[in-house]
Amino acid sequence: MATTLSTTARNAACNAVVDLLDAGSGAGKIRLQSAAGAYLCDIALDDPAFGNAAAGVASAAGLPNSGVGLAAAGTGTACTKFEATDSDNNVIYSGTVTVTGGGGDITIDNTSIAENQTVNLTSLTHTQPA
Repeated sequence: MATTLSTTARNAACNAVVDLLDAGSGAGKIRLQSAAGAYLCDIALDDPAFGNAAAGVASAAGLPNSGVGLAAAGTGTACTKFEATDSDNNVIYSGTVTVTGGGGDITIDNTSIAENQTVNLTSLTHTQPA
């Protein structure tokens, strides 16, 4: 038989994970990556990054948040991965990136990222399974 969590336990676990993004010297961030693993853009989160979880789901505070395409990365596609990190770049969790409506773990307004392009993070939640 599989173990299941109560709603109270799911909320506590979810809050514990997202609260790790607030560790370090400043606000946490989302680091967008190309298919080859190059960092394309960092998007700072609010501090604190998330509100309290309800039904095992926490939503990012203050969206949309924006970042600017990094010069060293050139142009790429943030189609495979993001990393959610604290301000010291410790990875807390990762997932997929798509445009709004594309079904990714997070959504941004444009997955083709060029140097100095503004990128808007439009959706970010963290879900703790039951």
